[in-house]
Amino acid sequence: AGDALSIEGQDTCPFYTAVTIRGVKVGESPEWLRTRLESIGLRPINNIVDITNFVLHELGQPLHAFDAAKVDGGICIRNARESEIFSALDEEDYKLNASDCVISDHSGSALALGGVMGGQDSGVTESTSDVILESAWFDPPSIRRTARRLNLHSDSSYRFERGVDPQGVTSASAFAANLIIRLAGGSIEGPTIHAGAPPELSGTVTLDPIRLQQLVGGAIPMNKAANALERLGLTSTGENQWQVPSYR
Repeated sequence: AGDALSIEGQDTCPFYTAVTIRGVKVGESPEWLRTRLESIGLRPINNIVDITNFVLHELGQPLHAFDAAKVDGGICIRNARESEIFSALDEEDYKLNASDCVISDHSGSALALGGVMGGQDSGVTESTSDVILESAWFDPPSIRRTARRLNLHSDSSYRFERGVDPQGVTSASAFAANLIIRLAGGSIEGPTIHAGAPPELSGTVTLDPIRLQQLVGGAIPMNKAANALERLGLTSTGENQWQVPSYR
């Protein structure tokens, strides 16, 4: 990623990706997208923001779009400076502490409060022509502490503080970027840049047949138990051994 993207606070943000899309035309979303958002109680804003909200609810991965013209140089993910003031999208100012995750540019200006809310001055507007699309994985306890201390909650913080699938970060970004090009025009500039690495959350668990029978009194035979685990996305790796997918 070079100078374009760096992570200084890997304890709060282990993995961050960004893709630049140039030449977009910000405007009203098509009817199908507006209808889908309205059906779950969301107010359509513009095609770029609507796409990030749609992908959030479709795939469970929060995204954020910055106006590239308002980003000075590259993006730096860092811990906030003690008592740093952040102006959020809700038009309120918040006093941060050193445990909060901030997305800033090379000037040091805070563009977003990582995993919680975008900044008042860096968001997409009608005059935006180039966007930087963020997709990342934030540490759940860190997001939970920040959101609760500031009493600042969003659809993004709701998901990040409960944990999202780290293996879904890049696929959600690609899905959203494709939708942006389809609905707002423009073209992707270069590859998606990334810093850090997604945490490995999957692993193997053992299904103990004796313990299973003790718990359910023989009501669930092993073949039905195996079928239930497969429906949950687990994969058999040997006798009574099951690989758990990262989204579980």
